[in-house]
Amino acid sequence: MKKLACLMLVVLVTLCCAVLAGCAEGKMDAAIKNGDNYTIAAAYDDETHILSAVQTVELTNRSENSFDAIKFHIYANQYRQDAAHPVVPNVYRTRAYPNGESYGDIAFDSVLVAGKPVAFTVEGEDCDILSVPTAGLEPNKSVEVELTYQVQLANVHHRLGYNDNTVNLGNWYPVLCHIDNGSYTASPYYNIGDPFVSEVANYKVSLTLPEKYVVASTGELTDALSSGGNVTYTYAANAVRDFAMVLSDKFTKISRTVGDTQVNYFYYADADAETSLQTACGMVEMLNEKVGRYPYAQYSVAETEFCYGGMEYPNLALVTSRSESYQDAVAHETAHQWFYGLVGNDQIAAAWQDEGLSEFVTYLYLDKVGTVPLATNILQNIRTYTTYVDVLDKYYSQVDCSLRPIYGYKNDGEYVVFTYVKGSLLFSTLYETVGAAKFWKALSCYFDEAIFTVAPYSQLENCFAKVCGDEAANIFEQFVEGNEIIGKVTD
Repeated sequence: MKKLACLMLVVLVTLCCAVLAGCAEGKMDAAIKNGDNYTIAAAYDDETHILSAVQTVELTNRSENSFDAIKFHIYANQYRQDAAHPVVPNVYRTRAYPNGESYGDIAFDSVLVAGKPVAFTVEGEDCDILSVPTAGLEPNKSVEVELTYQVQLANVHHRLGYNDNTVNLGNWYPVLCHIDNGSYTASPYYNIGDPFVSEVANYKVSLTLPEKYVVASTGELTDALSSGGNVTYTYAANAVRDFAMVLSDKFTKISRTVGDTQVNYFYYADADAETSLQTACGMVEMLNEKVGRYPYAQYSVAETEFCYGGMEYPNLALVTSRSESYQDAVAHETAHQWFYGLVGNDQIAAAWQDEGLSEFVTYLYLDKVGTVPLATNILQNIRTYTTYVDVLDKYYSQVDCSLRPIYGYKNDGEYVVFTYVKGSLLFSTLYETVGAAKFWKALSCYFDEAIFTVAPYSQLENCFAKVCGDEAANIFEQFVEGNEIIGKVTD
């Protein structure tokens, strides 16, 4: 009887796993079907540091309104000398430009709509939006836009630029502006936080470059063709929010398989590469089990030069070389594969939604593997947050403790304290209040409901309320509005 019961339990668990996997695959199929399609053929000249590209976008108007123009973010233009919102805040300029200040931009040779040239314009608050006219793009109608352009890279340790060890290609191509409430959200670039909101789309990208380079990339490598000292790599990536690459002639690559995903680590100076790979693999394994299965065939972490700790992209994380918190950064950026990558959010309006959550999940992983106890990280964050608020209170009659859009913070330091530190304390409070089992169940609910979408934070709050009760919703509201009581810490 006991053997029969055990057998039935195994069968039930197997069936449940199969149903959940099938559900996830169905959602990915739907995301692919409903996503716009980018095809980019690019070439990199490592003498001039110019990236030349021809990009075709097949897009459908999925809103209820008609559009007379299609809007693209052109983040590469923020690297120009006269940018009103330069990509690097003053406090990071020395770190970002060790060889002296350098500039870049994007220039368009031609723009075609349905095969015909159009008079495009570069507009926006800071020349950061490409506007492509259309003859009234009605709801559910599709159109093809072809862009031919050149990106001049700056010598900078940033998302987009070249340095002594790597070439970072993040946010390098024109990407469709997010449509919200029937209108394009042509928000400007902010140099605090990650000022990006994007829907999932399908990509086919080829890059021609000297054969000395090794490439870490979003997507799966589908072809490599060598000719005349160059090689053309072709990648396919379906249902991803962005497409990024890191190039280096110094990379060594090591890999390991976790579930259905090959986890890769590209490095050039890391003396403990196996530990870094294990950190990435361990986080993938934990979130596969606790939240939901990673649906892509590969995920890569790339050591690079960057003025911050790291940066997340679909299937790819950039981690700053020689960082004192290197393993923490590997874990944090890997957590972003779930919270930003698979479940998207408005990173301008609610950066804490992915940053605070990824930070707290990182603490849970570090506690799980015995690196840093959870209580140690939380106590440190309580000290940091309460001390910061106490200092502000001495200089301002009223201190705004709300979690607000990235443009609402006075500087990068305030952004970090509220988005990462206070954001992680929000999730720590939830974890301690509802318990580990319900916490993970609520995140799994969030993942299942919002995968491949741009989820408002109310959806995250509703999942916690559904699983854990109204008390969880009240915790969200108190933290977001700035009415929480964290208390003072004394030594």
